[in-house]
Amino acid sequence: MTNARRWMVVIGSVYLLILLAASFSYTLLIEPGQADPKKLWLDENGDLKAVAPFPPSFSYPLGSDADGKSYFIKIIEGAKYTISLSVIIAMGRVCFSVAGGYLLFRLPSSIKQWFKGLSNALHYAPATIFTYVLITPVVLTFSWSYDLTTKIVFPCLVIIAVGVPVLSLYVQKEIDLAYRHEYIESARIMGAGKFRIFRRHLSPYLKPKLAVMFVQQIGQSLIIFAHLGLLSIFIGGSDTRVMEYDVKTGEAVTRSFSMSNEWAGMISENFQYFRPFPWMVLAPVTAFALTILAVNVIAYGLKGERPAERVKEQGIHDEQENASLDKEKFRMVK
Repeated sequence: MTNARRWMVVIGSVYLLILLAASFSYTLLIEPGQADPKKLWLDENGDLKAVAPFPPSFSYPLGSDADGKSYFIKIIEGAKYTISLSVIIAMGRVCFSVAGGYLLFRLPSSIKQWFKGLSNALHYAPATIFTYVLITPVVLTFSWSYDLTTKIVFPCLVIIAVGVPVLSLYVQKEIDLAYRHEYIESARIMGAGKFRIFRRHLSPYLKPKLAVMFVQQIGQSLIIFAHLGLLSIFIGGSDTRVMEYDVKTGEAVTRSFSMSNEWAGMISENFQYFRPFPWMVLAPVTAFALTILAVNVIAYGLKGERPAERVKEQGIHDEQENASLDKEKFRMVK
């Protein structure tokens, strides 16, 4: 990995770690002592200066919401849910995909072809639609009957399950390619067991690819969160409030708010105010864009080895393996 690409990984990782550290620090240390936000902004003389939502200013760098709470604070507060859940989902996808890919590798070719057809169908179908259909009963239709933990855990499990078939097929193909290397064939001829081959030969081969896949899945999870937010699906549940009553019919006009300040929920709950108060949508959109950019920068940096370097390194590894196998074979003959 070149120095430039190494710095890309460092910069992207530091950005994400700073966001997470600031978010947890605010929730644990600062938020308990914070006063309730005010909807009226008064100047030094006590005269009314503005009514919430406040536009971006020195006091409100990203503006405020309709309750007078700073959007900068809300972005920081929601980062721990948005980023942490994306990391957990990506980790779950990678772990289950490695297990699924290895199982596929051990299965007969007929079953592999059947699973390949299923995975290809899921590959071209929009994952957001599958996720929306499966989690709507829990987080939207019957949300009143589920607790907060279920509203967070169940959508995450669904998002993991939707991505596992395609990723398992990818891992299985990588294992097939690895088994074509001569040093693995030599290890099999010399009597190495399946577990030893996987631990000594396949694991070093797969680790860099799985690291890149893990980071890419964080970005994919963030994109799914954004899509679900536009469909009024809030990860972590929603709080429905009565905003006003219709003058003619007397019916209550309600709005749903994200209970966790997750960024996608913030976009959805304020999308109708994009024209009069654009900062209420642009602030979480910008947070999403910068975070996805940081994730992509990390992924690009992890791909840093040039093809020639990879071939050279693999050739050295093959020579070392062949030399050790020759010594072991000579010892057995002796």
